[in-house]
Amino acid sequence: MDDLERQRELRRERDRLLDVPNCPECLHRMEPAEVDDDLMWLCRECGASRSA
Repeated sequence: MDDLERQRELRRERDRLLDVPNCPECLHRMEPAEVDDDLMWLCRECGASRSA
């Protein structure tokens, strides 16, 4: 496992513990947001979203 993959794995584990998902597209941390009165997770880096 190279350093970048190890960092990604550590970030996934930390985010799992914090219950904050990583973006499935770019692996950045997603942020909670409200869209049309629905709670969503949004990625500020690439714009991906997913339902909460």
